[in-house]
Amino acid sequence: MSAADQFDLVAKGGNIMLNLAIIGLGWWGQTHLRATHEKSDTVCITTVVDLDEELAKSTAKEFGLKTAPSYEAVLADPEIDAVILVTPHSLHTDQIVAGAAAGKHIFTEKPFALNKADAERSIAAAEAAGIMVGLGHNQRYGAPQTVIKQMIDAGELGEVMHMEGNTSHDTLSNVQSWRMDIEEAPGGGLWHMGSHHLDLFQHYVGAITEVYAQAVDRIIPRDTASALLTFECGATAYIGNVMVTRDNRMGNVFGSKGWVKMTSPGSLEIAMRGGDPKTMPVDPVDPVRANMEGFAAAIAGDTPYRFTNAQMIHDVAALDAVKRSLISGKREAVL
Repeated sequence: MSAADQFDLVAKGGNIMLNLAIIGLGWWGQTHLRATHEKSDTVCITTVVDLDEELAKSTAKEFGLKTAPSYEAVLADPEIDAVILVTPHSLHTDQIVAGAAAGKHIFTEKPFALNKADAERSIAAAEAAGIMVGLGHNQRYGAPQTVIKQMIDAGELGEVMHMEGNTSHDTLSNVQSWRMDIEEAPGGGLWHMGSHHLDLFQHYVGAITEVYAQAVDRIIPRDTASALLTFECGATAYIGNVMVTRDNRMGNVFGSKGWVKMTSPGSLEIAMRGGDPKTMPVDPVDPVRANMEGFAAAIAGDTPYRFTNAQMIHDVAALDAVKRSLISGKREAVL
Protein backbone atom coordinates (compact mmCIF):
# COMPACT_ATOMS: atom_id res chain seq x y z
CA MET A 1 0.00 0.00 0.00
CA SER A 2 1.41 3.39 -0.99
CA ALA A 3 1.85 6.31 1.40
CA ALA A 4 -0.90 8.11 -0.48
CA ASP A 5 -3.30 5.18 0.05
CA GLN A 6 -2.42 5.05 3.74
CA PHE A 7 -3.15 8.78 4.02
CA ASP A 8 -6.54 8.31 2.37
CA LEU A 9 -7.50 5.64 4.89
CA VAL A 10 -6.29 7.60 7.92
CA ALA A 11 -7.88 10.82 6.69
CA LYS A 12 -11.27 9.21 6.16
CA GLY A 13 -11.03 7.91 9.69
CA GLY A 14 -11.03 11.50 10.94
CA ASN A 15 -7.34 12.00 11.82
CA ILE A 16 -6.19 14.11 8.89
CA MET A 17 -2.57 15.18 8.47
CA LEU A 18 -1.00 15.37 5.04
CA ASN A 19 2.79 15.03 5.20
CA LEU A 20 4.50 16.92 2.40
CA ALA A 21 7.90 17.61 0.93
CA ILE A 22 8.54 20.95 -0.76
CA ILE A 23 10.82 21.15 -3.79
CA GLY A 24 12.29 24.64 -4.25
CA LEU A 25 13.05 27.08 -1.44
CA GLY A 26 13.15 30.42 -3.18
CA TRP A 27 10.82 33.35 -2.48
CA TRP A 28 7.61 31.40 -2.97
CA GLY A 29 8.82 28.16 -1.43
CA GLN A 30 9.55 30.11 1.74
CA THR A 31 6.04 31.58 1.53
CA HIS A 32 4.54 28.08 1.53
CA LEU A 33 6.55 27.17 4.61
CA ARG A 34 5.58 30.28 6.54
CA ALA A 35 1.93 29.90 5.56
CA THR A 36 1.58 26.37 6.94
CA HIS A 37 4.34 25.66 9.47
CA GLU A 38 2.71 25.04 12.88
CA LYS A 39 -0.43 26.83 11.62
CA SER A 40 -2.41 23.98 10.09
CA ASP A 41 -4.16 20.95 11.50
CA THR A 42 -4.22 19.15 8.14
CA VAL A 43 -1.03 20.10 6.27
CA CYS A 44 2.52 19.50 7.52
CA ILE A 45 5.65 20.11 5.45
CA THR A 46 8.22 17.68 6.84
CA THR A 47 10.97 17.67 4.20
CA VAL A 48 12.69 20.31 2.07
CA VAL A 49 14.74 20.03 -1.12
CA ASP A 50 16.69 22.67 -3.03
CA LEU A 51 19.57 22.66 -5.51
CA ASP A 52 21.32 24.99 -3.05
CA GLU A 53 22.21 22.47 -0.34
CA GLU A 54 23.20 25.17 2.14
CA LEU A 55 19.84 26.87 1.71
CA ALA A 56 18.10 23.55 2.25
CA LYS A 57 20.09 22.89 5.42
CA SER A 58 19.57 26.36 6.87
CA THR A 59 15.83 26.27 6.09
CA ALA A 60 15.48 22.83 7.62
CA LYS A 61 17.25 24.04 10.76
CA GLU A 62 15.06 27.15 11.00
CA PHE A 63 11.81 25.20 10.76
CA GLY A 64 12.89 21.94 12.39
CA LEU A 65 12.48 19.88 9.21
CA LYS A 66 14.36 17.17 7.32
CA THR A 67 16.28 17.58 4.09
CA ALA A 68 16.38 15.20 1.16
CA PRO A 69 19.14 15.06 -1.47
CA SER A 70 16.83 15.03 -4.50
CA TYR A 71 13.31 14.86 -5.83
CA GLU A 72 13.84 11.18 -6.54
CA ALA A 73 14.68 10.59 -2.87
CA VAL A 74 11.43 12.28 -1.88
CA LEU A 75 9.43 10.08 -4.24
CA ALA A 76 11.01 7.00 -2.70
CA ASP A 77 10.17 8.05 0.89
CA PRO A 78 7.07 6.17 2.16
CA GLU A 79 6.53 8.75 4.92
CA ILE A 80 5.72 11.49 2.38
CA ASP A 81 2.12 11.64 1.12
CA ALA A 82 2.43 14.54 -1.31
CA VAL A 83 4.84 16.97 -2.90
CA ILE A 84 4.75 20.74 -3.42
CA LEU A 85 6.56 21.83 -6.59
CA VAL A 86 7.92 25.38 -6.45
CA THR A 87 10.24 24.82 -9.38
CA PRO A 88 10.81 26.44 -12.80
CA HIS A 89 7.69 26.25 -14.94
CA SER A 90 9.38 24.11 -17.58
CA LEU A 91 10.06 21.33 -15.04
CA HIS A 92 6.47 20.90 -13.82
CA THR A 93 5.30 18.35 -16.37
CA ASP A 94 8.08 15.79 -15.96
CA GLN A 95 7.99 16.22 -12.19
CA ILE A 96 4.22 15.67 -12.05
CA VAL A 97 4.48 12.58 -14.25
CA ALA A 98 7.27 11.17 -12.07
CA GLY A 99 5.34 11.95 -8.89
CA ALA A 100 2.23 10.26 -10.23
CA ALA A 101 4.25 7.16 -11.12
CA ALA A 102 5.46 7.07 -7.50
CA GLY A 103 1.91 7.35 -6.16
CA LYS A 104 2.40 10.79 -4.61
CA HIS A 105 -0.24 13.50 -4.70
CA ILE A 106 1.23 16.57 -6.40
CA PHE A 107 0.62 20.24 -5.67
CA THR A 108 2.32 22.41 -8.27
CA GLU A 109 2.79 26.14 -8.46
CA LYS A 110 1.38 27.91 -11.47
CA PRO A 111 1.49 28.00 -14.36
CA PHE A 112 0.57 24.33 -14.41
CA ALA A 113 2.55 23.83 -17.64
CA LEU A 114 4.02 25.89 -20.47
CA ASN A 115 1.78 24.43 -23.19
CA LYS A 116 -1.54 22.64 -23.40
CA ALA A 117 -0.04 19.32 -24.57
CA ASP A 118 2.15 19.15 -21.46
CA ALA A 119 -0.81 20.02 -19.25
CA GLU A 120 -2.80 17.19 -20.79
CA ARG A 121 0.11 14.79 -20.30
CA SER A 122 0.31 15.67 -16.59
CA ILE A 123 -3.41 15.23 -16.04
CA ALA A 124 -3.43 11.92 -17.95
CA ALA A 125 -0.61 10.61 -15.73
CA ALA A 126 -2.36 11.79 -12.56
CA GLU A 127 -5.69 10.26 -13.50
CA ALA A 128 -4.08 6.97 -14.51
CA ALA A 129 -2.29 6.81 -11.15
CA GLY A 130 -5.35 7.88 -9.16
CA ILE A 131 -3.55 10.78 -7.47
CA MET A 132 -4.82 14.28 -6.73
CA VAL A 133 -3.27 17.30 -8.43
CA GLY A 134 -3.32 20.71 -6.71
CA LEU A 135 -2.56 24.09 -8.26
CA GLY A 136 -1.18 27.26 -6.71
CA HIS A 137 -3.75 29.69 -8.09
CA ASN A 138 -4.55 30.55 -4.49
CA GLN A 139 -6.86 33.48 -5.31
CA ARG A 140 -9.77 31.05 -5.57
CA TYR A 141 -9.43 30.69 -1.79
CA GLY A 142 -9.17 34.38 -0.88
CA ALA A 143 -11.96 35.62 1.41
CA PRO A 144 -13.20 38.50 -0.83
CA GLN A 145 -12.92 36.35 -3.95
CA THR A 146 -14.95 33.58 -2.30
CA VAL A 147 -17.75 36.05 -1.53
CA ILE A 148 -17.65 37.41 -5.09
CA LYS A 149 -17.98 33.89 -6.48
CA GLN A 150 -20.98 33.28 -4.20
CA MET A 151 -22.61 36.53 -5.37
CA ILE A 152 -22.10 35.61 -9.03
CA ASP A 153 -23.49 32.11 -8.56
CA ALA A 154 -26.52 33.48 -6.67
CA GLY A 155 -27.27 35.95 -9.47
CA GLU A 156 -26.89 38.96 -7.15
CA LEU A 157 -24.86 40.88 -9.75
CA GLY A 158 -27.09 39.87 -12.65
CA GLU A 159 -25.24 38.99 -15.84
CA VAL A 160 -21.48 39.40 -15.45
CA MET A 161 -20.48 41.97 -18.06
CA HIS A 162 -16.80 42.69 -17.42
CA MET A 163 -14.00 41.93 -14.93
CA GLU A 164 -10.73 43.66 -14.10
CA GLY A 165 -7.72 42.20 -12.33
CA ASN A 166 -4.26 43.59 -11.66
CA THR A 167 -1.63 42.15 -9.34
CA SER A 168 1.49 44.31 -9.46
CA HIS A 169 4.58 44.61 -7.24
CA ASP A 170 8.34 44.98 -7.52
CA THR A 171 9.33 41.74 -5.75
CA LEU A 172 10.83 40.32 -8.94
CA SER A 173 12.22 43.57 -10.35
CA ASN A 174 15.80 42.84 -9.26
CA VAL A 175 15.65 39.06 -9.63
CA GLN A 176 18.17 37.47 -11.97
CA SER A 177 16.90 33.92 -12.26
CA TRP A 178 14.75 31.58 -14.31
CA ARG A 179 11.74 33.80 -13.54
CA MET A 180 13.08 36.39 -16.00
CA ASP A 181 13.74 33.83 -18.76
CA ILE A 182 11.48 34.48 -21.74
CA GLU A 183 11.08 30.72 -22.24
CA GLU A 184 9.83 30.32 -18.65
CA ALA A 185 7.64 33.43 -18.69
CA PRO A 186 6.94 34.69 -22.23
CA GLY A 187 4.75 37.49 -20.90
CA GLY A 188 6.78 38.38 -17.81
CA GLY A 189 4.48 39.16 -14.91
CA LEU A 190 1.43 37.86 -16.74
CA TRP A 191 2.85 34.36 -16.16
CA HIS A 192 3.90 34.99 -12.55
CA MET A 193 1.07 37.18 -11.22
CA GLY A 194 -1.43 38.11 -13.92
CA SER A 195 -2.28 34.46 -14.52
CA HIS A 196 -3.93 34.44 -11.09
CA HIS A 197 -6.75 36.54 -12.50
CA LEU A 198 -6.90 34.55 -15.72
CA ASP A 199 -7.64 31.52 -13.53
CA LEU A 200 -9.88 33.38 -11.08
CA PHE A 201 -12.08 34.80 -13.83
CA GLN A 202 -12.42 31.33 -15.37
CA HIS A 203 -13.54 30.21 -11.90
CA TYR A 204 -16.08 33.05 -11.80
CA VAL A 205 -17.75 32.71 -15.20
CA GLY A 206 -16.35 29.78 -17.20
CA ALA A 207 -14.20 29.17 -20.26
CA ILE A 208 -12.12 31.81 -22.06
CA THR A 209 -12.52 31.83 -25.84
CA GLU A 210 -10.21 34.61 -27.09
CA VAL A 211 -7.35 36.82 -25.90
CA TYR A 212 -5.44 39.89 -27.02
CA ALA A 213 -2.16 40.57 -25.19
CA GLN A 214 0.75 42.97 -25.13
CA ALA A 215 4.01 43.25 -23.17
CA VAL A 216 6.52 46.12 -23.28
CA ASP A 217 10.05 46.74 -22.03
CA ARG A 218 10.27 50.06 -20.17
CA ILE A 219 12.82 49.56 -17.39
CA ILE A 220 13.34 45.79 -17.40
CA PRO A 221 12.22 43.21 -19.98
CA ARG A 222 8.44 42.68 -20.10
CA ASP A 223 7.92 44.87 -17.05
CA THR A 224 4.42 45.89 -18.15
CA ALA A 225 2.00 43.34 -19.59
CA SER A 226 -1.74 43.06 -20.06
CA ALA A 227 -4.38 41.03 -21.83
CA LEU A 228 -8.02 41.39 -22.84
CA LEU A 229 -10.11 38.25 -22.47
CA THR A 230 -13.42 37.17 -23.98
CA PHE A 231 -15.46 34.41 -22.32
CA GLU A 232 -17.83 31.81 -23.70
CA CYS A 233 -20.66 33.34 -21.65
CA GLY A 234 -20.15 36.70 -23.40
CA ALA A 235 -18.33 38.53 -20.59
CA THR A 236 -15.04 40.35 -21.14
CA ALA A 237 -12.08 41.03 -18.86
CA TYR A 238 -8.79 42.85 -18.47
CA ILE A 239 -5.78 41.38 -16.61
CA GLY A 240 -2.53 43.25 -16.05
CA ASN A 241 0.76 43.36 -14.21
CA VAL A 242 3.57 45.87 -13.67
CA MET A 243 6.80 44.52 -12.17
CA VAL A 244 8.36 47.89 -11.26
CA THR A 245 5.77 49.59 -9.08
CA ARG A 246 4.39 49.66 -5.54
CA ASP A 247 2.34 46.65 -4.46
CA ASN A 248 -1.18 46.85 -5.89
CA ARG A 249 -4.01 44.34 -6.08
CA MET A 250 -7.28 44.97 -7.87
CA GLY A 251 -10.22 42.69 -8.53
CA ASN A 252 -13.46 44.18 -9.88
CA VAL A 253 -16.56 42.50 -11.29
CA PHE A 254 -19.24 44.49 -13.11
CA GLY A 255 -22.69 42.96 -13.53
CA SER A 256 -25.98 44.09 -15.03
CA LYS A 257 -27.40 44.66 -11.52
CA GLY A 258 -24.32 46.21 -9.89
CA TRP A 259 -20.63 45.85 -9.20
CA VAL A 260 -18.32 44.48 -6.51
CA LYS A 261 -14.69 45.40 -5.88
CA MET A 262 -12.08 43.74 -3.71
CA THR A 263 -10.72 46.62 -1.61
CA SER A 264 -8.47 44.60 0.72
CA PRO A 265 -7.96 41.00 1.84
CA GLY A 266 -10.64 41.71 4.44
CA SER A 267 -13.17 43.90 2.66
CA LEU A 268 -15.33 44.42 -0.40
CA GLU A 269 -17.12 47.43 -1.83
CA ILE A 270 -20.53 46.67 -3.35
CA ALA A 271 -22.82 48.98 -5.29
CA MET A 272 -26.12 47.99 -6.87
CA ARG A 273 -27.82 50.02 -9.58
CA GLY A 274 -29.81 52.83 -7.97
CA GLY A 275 -27.98 52.52 -4.64
CA ASP A 276 -24.88 53.87 -2.92
CA PRO A 277 -21.64 51.88 -2.52
CA LYS A 278 -21.36 49.96 0.74
CA THR A 279 -18.34 48.38 2.39
CA MET A 280 -18.64 44.73 3.39
CA PRO A 281 -16.04 43.35 5.84
CA VAL A 282 -15.00 39.70 5.55
CA ASP A 283 -12.77 37.59 7.74
CA PRO A 284 -9.41 37.49 5.92
CA VAL A 285 -7.70 34.15 5.36
CA ASP A 286 -4.25 33.13 4.20
CA PRO A 287 -5.12 31.91 0.69
CA VAL A 288 -1.87 29.93 0.39
CA ARG A 289 -2.70 27.89 3.48
CA ALA A 290 -6.39 27.69 2.55
CA ASN A 291 -5.52 26.26 -0.87
CA MET A 292 -3.20 23.66 0.67
CA GLU A 293 -5.83 22.68 3.22
CA GLY A 294 -8.44 22.46 0.46
CA PHE A 295 -6.07 20.14 -1.41
CA ALA A 296 -5.69 17.94 1.70
CA ALA A 297 -9.46 17.87 2.29
CA ALA A 298 -10.04 16.79 -1.32
CA ILE A 299 -7.53 13.95 -0.96
CA ALA A 300 -9.33 12.86 2.21
CA GLY A 301 -12.64 12.88 0.34
CA ASP A 302 -14.14 15.50 2.67
CA THR A 303 -14.84 18.32 0.19
CA PRO A 304 -14.37 18.79 -3.58
CA TYR A 305 -11.28 20.68 -4.63
CA ARG A 306 -12.03 24.10 -6.12
CA PHE A 307 -10.15 23.20 -9.30
CA THR A 308 -11.09 20.54 -11.79
CA ASN A 309 -8.45 18.86 -13.93
CA ALA A 310 -10.12 20.32 -17.04
CA GLN A 311 -9.81 23.83 -15.60
CA MET A 312 -6.10 23.33 -14.97
CA ILE A 313 -5.67 22.41 -18.64
CA HIS A 314 -7.82 25.37 -19.73
CA ASP A 315 -5.63 27.81 -17.76
CA VAL A 316 -2.65 26.65 -19.81
CA ALA A 317 -4.60 26.75 -23.08
CA ALA A 318 -5.45 30.39 -22.33
CA LEU A 319 -1.79 31.18 -21.62
CA ASP A 320 -0.92 29.47 -24.91
CA ALA A 321 -3.24 31.95 -26.63
CA VAL A 322 -1.68 34.85 -24.72
CA LYS A 323 1.77 33.76 -25.94
CA ARG A 324 0.56 33.53 -29.54
CA SER A 325 -1.02 36.97 -29.26
CA LEU A 326 2.21 38.49 -27.94
CA ILE A 327 3.96 37.16 -31.04
CA SER A 328 1.28 37.92 -33.62
CA GLY A 329 0.01 41.21 -32.21
CA LYS A 330 -3.50 39.94 -32.93
CA ARG A 331 -6.48 38.46 -31.13
CA GLU A 332 -5.97 34.71 -30.70
CA ALA A 333 -8.46 31.94 -30.03
CA VAL A 334 -8.10 29.68 -26.99
CA LEU A 335 -7.74 26.22 -28.52
